[in-house]
Amino acid sequence: MRGLYIHIPFCRAKCGYCDFASAPGTPGDMDVFLKALALEAASYPALAGTFRTLYIGGGTPSLLSTPQLKELFSVITGLTGEVRLLAESTFEANPESLDAGKAALLKEAGISRVSMGLQAAQDALLKRLGRIALSGDFLKAFGLLRAAGFGNINADLMCGLPSQTRKDFADSLEWLLKLGPEHVSFYALEVHEGTPFSAAGVEEEPEAAADMYEAGAAALKLAGYSRYELSNFARPGRESAHNLNYWEQGEYLGLGPSAASYLAGERRANTPGTAAYIRALLAGEAVPLQYRETLTGRRKHAEKIMLGLRKTGGIELPDDIFIEFEAETARLTKAGLLERSGNRIKIKEDRLYVSNAVFREFV
Repeated sequence: MRGLYIHIPFCRAKCGYCDFASAPGTPGDMDVFLKALALEAASYPALAGTFRTLYIGGGTPSLLSTPQLKELFSVITGLTGEVRLLAESTFEANPESLDAGKAALLKEAGISRVSMGLQAAQDALLKRLGRIALSGDFLKAFGLLRAAGFGNINADLMCGLPSQTRKDFADSLEWLLKLGPEHVSFYALEVHEGTPFSAAGVEEEPEAAADMYEAGAAALKLAGYSRYELSNFARPGRESAHNLNYWEQGEYLGLGPSAASYLAGERRANTPGTAAYIRALLAGEAVPLQYRETLTGRRKHAEKIMLGLRKTGGIELPDDIFIEFEAETARLTKAGLLERSGNRIKIKEDRLYVSNAVFREFV
């Protein structure tokens, strides 16, 4: 059983830090995109009915109009069958583009989980990020989702933002916990080339971000959330099944610009260009690819380890892979970064924030 990811490449405005394939678009642009998406989905008839999870991301999926959302779900059900019968189905939403009608439609369509970006509870910080939605908009949207019957909501928080203090982050988390989401994701600010922040000369603050991150993790633990992955915390039973499939090197199909797939041992990603994506599909051609590669041998095993170590429970390695990387695991264990129990290895809880130092050993 696989995961299905759908990328909606439209947003109302580009946030300063955003490195995703997204841009503002007209309703007409979205209509044409959905036609192209339907053609791409139809090119995978052999995979219909084999999906366990669904994730609709972007961009801003909630920017689609009600009729466009209905068309989207028509495309999806052609591959998945009834969405409500999937083990998990997640829909990303931005607070300013979610209303009561859309919340009800998502529930009716069978979506079981909604993910929204709060990022910070201070409106001044949100404005610096280029966010359209302010804290009041998030509060309203959260209420609409609860009223529509959603009992599984994720919220994103960012740390290490320009001029953000540790108290700002703590206050944001405290504000969010009063709402009681079932899942919380932390993200440290990363400034990527080509983003507005990069052009403006904004710099990352990794040490400040690390302090906020670890303090936030401790606060979430006290509040009853388990840290099951480097950046993700959940109430019992609310871990993201779709994302766990990624970290367990499971198969998934990605549809839409920049969407990545992992099928039959091959990794590939569609072109990030929405215009090129649409043009190819409407012309009856295959989607241009950004890359494709087949991992084998040591590279495939190394990726398995790195993905598995993202989970706080670590990974149980088969004997052959454990022996293959015994020198690396012994070195990391001696350095106090890894814990080993039999063939199971995991990053020590107090070393999770320096996980990149661990991953580098397996590259």
